[in-house]
Amino acid sequence: MAREIVKNLKFKKHTGKFFDPELFAQLLDESYRNTKRADGSMTKKSFSPSSLGYGHGKCPRYWYMAFSGAVFIDDNDAVAVANMAQGTQAHERLQKLISTMPEWRAEEEEIISEYPPIRGFIDLIMEYDGETVIGEIKTAKQEVWDTRQSEMKPTENHMLQLLTYMKLKKAKEGFFLYENKNTQEILVIPIYMNEKNTRIIEETFAWMCEVWDNFKNGDLPKRPEGATKSKMPCTYCPVKKECYEKGGPVGTVEIDLFSVSNT
Repeated sequence: MAREIVKNLKFKKHTGKFFDPELFAQLLDESYRNTKRADGSMTKKSFSPSSLGYGHGKCPRYWYMAFSGAVFIDDNDAVAVANMAQGTQAHERLQKLISTMPEWRAEEEEIISEYPPIRGFIDLIMEYDGETVIGEIKTAKQEVWDTRQSEMKPTENHMLQLLTYMKLKKAKEGFFLYENKNTQEILVIPIYMNEKNTRIIEETFAWMCEVWDNFKNGDLPKRPEGATKSKMPCTYCPVKKECYEKGGPVGTVEIDLFSVSNT
């Protein structure tokens, strides 16, 4: 269900002759939604580190269809669009601030891998005593911030994104910079390429290689067992309509949804 960008207008009476707050709210909502990328056919050529480990990014069928070319439909409502815009603005502000610090390169750096094919953008890089340190900027609403602060660890998908960058840059150390959207407080969480994280990222790369090899062989993965349009990983999938339309293509192979083992 789409969320309203302006709340509680229906509870407020307006008696002015020239300004209609309900119409204004409607136009504001439409303006936000009009900034989204237009729906249409798209062909992805690589995995995106920011998509791994969450929602449709865990689904091998999604990646096959994205690599093959599919109609992408953006179902984000105005609130989601506004949140993403706020995150982008925070990135730019913090990168500008950090760029004034010695040793840091705070401009986004593109990073590419041929196999498995990966394309992403690193937020922060520091070269210190010949070693590379990778930083990733994230914003979080209060309840998410509280959890991150309590656990002192990132979400799984954020971790996979940073570990991917660290592996490709051969970095032993990295960190997350979480900004509280409500208070602008900063939380720094250091990450190390230790034995556990090395295993996690090796499993991740092995899964991407399996998905890519199946795509190159023309083997469409089956839809995940028990999947429905309204359940993860399908809920916000941009190719959901095409995947389910008229039953969708059947699929020939079974590849598990991506997950990190706990051992």
